[in-house]
Amino acid sequence: MKVKFWGVRGSIPTTLNSVTIRDKIKQALQLATPKDIANDESIESFLDSLPTSIVGTYGGNTTTLEVRTASDDLIIIDCGTGLKHLGNELMKGDFGKGEGFATILLTHTHWDHIQGIPFFAPFYIKGNRFNIYSPYNDIKERIEYQQVFTHFPINLEYMLAQKEFFIIEKEGEIYINDVKIKNKRMRHPGGSFGFRFEENGKSFVFTSDCEFNIDEIDKIDSYKEFFENADVCVFDTQYTFEESINKVDWGHSSASIAIDIAAMFNIKHLILFHHEPDYNDNKLDAVLSNAKLYLGMNPSRRGKLTIDIAREGMEIGI
Repeated sequence: MKVKFWGVRGSIPTTLNSVTIRDKIKQALQLATPKDIANDESIESFLDSLPTSIVGTYGGNTTTLEVRTASDDLIIIDCGTGLKHLGNELMKGDFGKGEGFATILLTHTHWDHIQGIPFFAPFYIKGNRFNIYSPYNDIKERIEYQQVFTHFPINLEYMLAQKEFFIIEKEGEIYINDVKIKNKRMRHPGGSFGFRFEENGKSFVFTSDCEFNIDEIDKIDSYKEFFENADVCVFDTQYTFEESINKVDWGHSSASIAIDIAAMFNIKHLILFHHEPDYNDNKLDAVLSNAKLYLGMNPSRRGKLTIDIAREGMEIGI
């Protein structure tokens, strides 16, 4: 499997403003030496040496992931604003000719996970086909309702691609060719589901919008089958530990909780995800740094768990 991140924010898209861009330029100039800007080649080399928080951004689009299987099947996880950019890329290939096919998995229907649908160009092309899966019995009605005329000028029916909706058993499993996909109910206001993918002996877990408070930790064994031995796990870490204490029942977790769960279930690679919209790139640097510091306080996991933070354009092979 290969996974690419097209949207990594939670709750609402986050855009860069002029003040933020100016601050990034200032930080870069403070680090530069005369030889770093002597010519185009040295400038490019200098820029390549800078962290994402200075030379770029972790990204401001809401949740969308692209999964490519060993058979090159396309599976899309959630339809946040990152879906628009994924759609633009897909239009360069078969989807632009009306010959594309993809599977879409929806964790839930809060706005930040479906608001990219009206702007997904492949949905407008006749001949493209999409199978949309969710554990919610009324998933088709929910998606249609987002585009009633009081909310959006173009309804779902006008988007000419074939769109078939499938209701999957809650906490059940389905197969997309050789890939087994299991869903797991997560604690979140209004409900949410995580997905576990298994292919060729490798496993990938995606669990955005999940709150592991004291009640959930007390029954953590019920999550064992879902998390255990995952090669890669993308985990909702929208809040700091302190924020999670003050925002009980808001539906999100922290990096420290994610690390504790990774330690419990032998997860090998943890990716922090669903970033707080008020966090700038420097704050996200600190989130990752503090997470690694917390991991270092647990000698039994040192060297056994890799921690990254999600950024748009990031690609991982599993």
